[in-house]
Amino acid sequence: MLDSSKRSLWLATVLVLAVAVGNSAVPPAKQVAIVGGTLVDVTNRGHSSNDITDSVVLIEGRKIVAAGPASEIKVPSDFARIDARGKFLVPGLIDGFGALRNQDFANAYLYDGVTTVYVGSILPGGGGDGEVKLLRSASPSPRLFLGAPMTGYSEAGADPSDKPMTSHRLHDRRLSNEQLVARIDTLAQQGYRGVTISYDVWPDQVDVIVAEAKRLGLATIGELGFTSYPYGIRAGINVLLRNDQYQMELAPAAAKLAFADSQQAGAAYHFVCRLDPASAQVADYGDQIAKSDTALMPTLVLQATADSLDVPNPWNAPSSALIKTTDLDTPVDKATGVSGYLAKAPADRREAVRKCAQHIEDLDARFYQLGAKFLAGSISPSYGIMPGSGLHEELSLLHRIGLSPREAVAAATSNYADVYPWKDVGRIEPGRMADILILDDDPRVTTSASDHINTLIFDGSVVDRNGLLEGIKQN
Repeated sequence: MLDSSKRSLWLATVLVLAVAVGNSAVPPAKQVAIVGGTLVDVTNRGHSSNDITDSVVLIEGRKIVAAGPASEIKVPSDFARIDARGKFLVPGLIDGFGALRNQDFANAYLYDGVTTVYVGSILPGGGGDGEVKLLRSASPSPRLFLGAPMTGYSEAGADPSDKPMTSHRLHDRRLSNEQLVARIDTLAQQGYRGVTISYDVWPDQVDVIVAEAKRLGLATIGELGFTSYPYGIRAGINVLLRNDQYQMELAPAAAKLAFADSQQAGAAYHFVCRLDPASAQVADYGDQIAKSDTALMPTLVLQATADSLDVPNPWNAPSSALIKTTDLDTPVDKATGVSGYLAKAPADRREAVRKCAQHIEDLDARFYQLGAKFLAGSISPSYGIMPGSGLHEELSLLHRIGLSPREAVAAATSNYADVYPWKDVGRIEPGRMADILILDDDPRVTTSASDHINTLIFDGSVVDRNGLLEGIKQN
């Protein structure tokens, strides 16, 4: 067992260690060729199937420089080879809404093949992280993409929820278009990769934010209140976050207005819990989503974990050995897997809560049937969702609502390249970052395959995954 000082030094060197791949050792190299594996096609939302059974992927430094059939790509003699015959290649996974609270979170993400984590609602400047605890200096660490909140009233993106929304709406001064543009420009200059359009942003402000973010290559995520979701979809917001938010659009007008003014679902929630997924109302909303460029990020694992919807105990994941209960928000019981959130609910209300959560999942299944696009986000560490393994559970739940295993993997990889203006991650193709999972099992057959990682290549280097867990005491 390593002491804490030695462990920190040891972890910092993990990315450059040689690892065993099959029966051969792969030395650190600036030029690497992955040969013989099946390159799984996850483009077109996982609807394409142009897989390459005998592939070659060439990596120089941090970037992919070639990817295609072995018959067309010659491997230079000075490239180190990784023999991937009988295995399957997919891009490194992207968690579209996660957290990086400490070094152990970073290790857990990498162990589980999550190579990019988007952390939303991070305020720039000073201590800078608002209420979000963020470790920016983790090493090793997945690629960290930061997002910031956009409110309709605060140039600093401050959350106005400490006052009643009605008072806020009626008496506070809205930001001008010029102020909104200036904030986005500043965020882009500081390296932010996206903005969350918050509930106190008005429709005309949404138009300005989306246009400027698109111009500068920032993703736009919507959690709307003062603006309707259909308006946000027409405005071109990239993704709608959390099914317990965007499904409130299905409620009657008065209930939606009450939700916008209080951020307490109340009547809207109870209406949605009773709404027939086969209704014309759901079909109309789902059809609008499907015909737009806007995707859904339902964070299914949030409801499933919080409300105990037939999901495994998250403490059973190998990487959970890295995580302390105090690092998580409302964690589940380690021994039983019982939700900490559900346990606090009155006993006579728990079954109703579970039934409503299942109903919300059924509504997302209907949206999928109607053609909605999906992005995968774990929203870890809410309700005890683990960093890393929580994203794998999200893929399993996306499959449960109807996505094929290939479509589920696409939701955590290539879909980001389609939905967001991110041109450096999400695919195995020339010019993208060299983030690649070599899998023992076929991800076209089962979503669990993405959790059976033989070799992880991150940022062009082979990662010692097992080493990430060594020397870590069980919590």
